[in-house]
Amino acid sequence: MRVQFYKPNAKVTGTACQFWVGDDGAIMGSLIKQDGWNQNTRSGSFAKNMNNPAKRVILKFSQAEVGEMIRAIDTNTTAQTSGNDGFYHRSQNQITKIFFGPYLRGEQQVGYSYSVQKEDKEDSTNKTNFLIGFTFAEGIVLKEALLCALRESFVQASNPKNYKSQNKQSQPEQAPQPAQQAQPVSQAFDDDEW
Repeated sequence: MRVQFYKPNAKVTGTACQFWVGDDGAIMGSLIKQDGWNQNTRSGSFAKNMNNPAKRVILKFSQAEVGEMIRAIDTNTTAQTSGNDGFYHRSQNQITKIFFGPYLRGEQQVGYSYSVQKEDKEDSTNKTNFLIGFTFAEGIVLKEALLCALRESFVQASNPKNYKSQNKQSQPEQAPQPAQQAQPVSQAFDDDEW
């Protein structure tokens, strides 16, 4: 299972994101910042930032966090853990704060917003923010992909060959390479800072 969303813009502030299930059943996500814009084809590129840790982030979600994102889509509310908005992840080198919820333009909801703040664990001033919006239609696609990811994660978790690897401390998987072909810009969120 893999789902990808590309949101480039002419200001080169766009973001691409994807969700997938690893071989061990872990539900993963990544975001990457846009690196270029072709005015002739009105398409953006992201490939140059694939191996730049300052311009990308890779996340590992628990099944409960994925369930909470699905609940947030269903109820048009913010994903929460322990009564707090968003998710908080800490690793050896970084802290990530993850938010998912309604995207509002004024008082009107126009879709969903997904943002991640990545912060160096030793230097809290070294932060990078990622933001991408989803239309209502893309929210349906994301919800179905996350439901599929949960099912696949359950199947992988029940596989005896994966049981041992899930109990070991391991490094997150590397994000798959994005499509090399530039993606056309979506007009749905043109005026936003992606």
